Amino acid sequence: MRRRELLTVLILILFGISGCSRSSQNIQPAEASEINATTLEQNIDEESKKIAMLYQDIYEKAVNENKLGSLGVVQNIANRLGEYGYAAIDTENQNQINMLHPELIEQFIKKVEDKQEGEATFFSIIESGGFIRFDLETSEGKVYVTRSVLNWEDGIPIVSYKDCYEAYDWVYSENGYLFFEEYFPPGYDGAPGYTAIRVKSLDEKCRELNRQYILPIGYGSNNMFILNWSEDNFDTLNFYDLFDILYPYVYKIPTPYVKSLEGEIYHVPKDEFEKVIQSYFEIDSDALQAKTRYLKQNQVYEYRTRGFYDCACTPNIPYPEVISYQENEDGTIKLTVNVVWPEEHLAEAFCHEVVIRPLEDGKFQYVSNRVIQSEKNVEPTWYTEKFTDEEWEEQ
Repeated sequence: MRRRELLTVLILILFGISGCSRSSQNIQPAEASEINATTLEQNIDEESKKIAMLYQDIYEKAVNENKLGSLGVVQNIANRLGEYGYAAIDTENQNQINMLHPELIEQFIKKVEDKQEGEATFFSIIESGGFIRFDLETSEGKVYVTRSVLNWEDGIPIVSYKDCYEAYDWVYSENGYLFFEEYFPPGYDGAPGYTAIRVKSLDEKCRELNRQYILPIGYGSNNMFILNWSEDNFDTLNFYDLFDILYPYVYKIPTPYVKSLEGEIYHVPKDEFEKVIQSYFEIDSDALQAKTRYLKQNQVYEYRTRGFYDCACTPNIPYPEVISYQENEDGTIKLTVNVVWPEEHLAEAFCHEVVIRPLEDGKFQYVSNRVIQSEKNVEPTWYTEKFTDEEWEEQ
């Protein structure tokens, strides 16, 4: 009997549910008499616990140094598992480190394509220091997934969750992204069932540039990387959204301008508002005031936060991935960036070019953004335009 069928029976017995997935395409159980469910459960748990113990020293050191959750710790844990021959990566749908032993997953993908039988396992390291374990099995082109979660509790590794399902969708992109998904019926509002992992490695310099210049802004609640603009024409940029995002980077504290359901109006002192924006953009005061609501008599910028109706808050926001870079003769750097959208199984929702001007002491300015035109580009439906003053007053 294949492992997939054994795991299905096990979970049925342990949790008393009809099928181990909420999907309508669940794996059909075999006869319970064919296996000793308790023994199989113990074997699965014990294997994952032993794997966790391989990096217990890394976990305990991170806890003691209050560094648990940092990308460096996640990388160290993945490296340790890689030393023992396991395929490992960081948190699913984030993909900020290169996979260890990607060849194991590539071989499995090839078997899926050829409709051969095969198995593979990879580990997705989570910020708590535990991991999500994906056991994959394929037969006749179908893929079956067993997803289990291990967390540390009082210094002891515990397997806290298991789920198995037939992959409702399975997509491997040309640039090395694997997407698969658990089916949920329309109207389901629980945790997302999709998983995106980068199998092919990225250049480490590209990852460094992404972390330094693109990820801090990202695609949430701002239009900076989804529209064309340059230092010669800032018309499309919404500097209010960028003020909210950049404030903590400039002043090293959380923004004091707190949001609310209705949206709040603040009068921000001229020097304070301009320091935030001008730290990252070469724009003079007159041009910035012309693009915003500046109250000259009081020398303040009127800043309204987003409210409930224009909050643009969705958990399914894409993330950026720098795929190449070019150092220009004028000292600027051009970054080519893919918009990775796990929810839509897109390794390239669209591509854009960002020009950065490095300054002294590690500082820099954003010079321009250009969306590369393509018939494959999708609309950034995750983004909501901020209300104009007139629209806001009508609410």
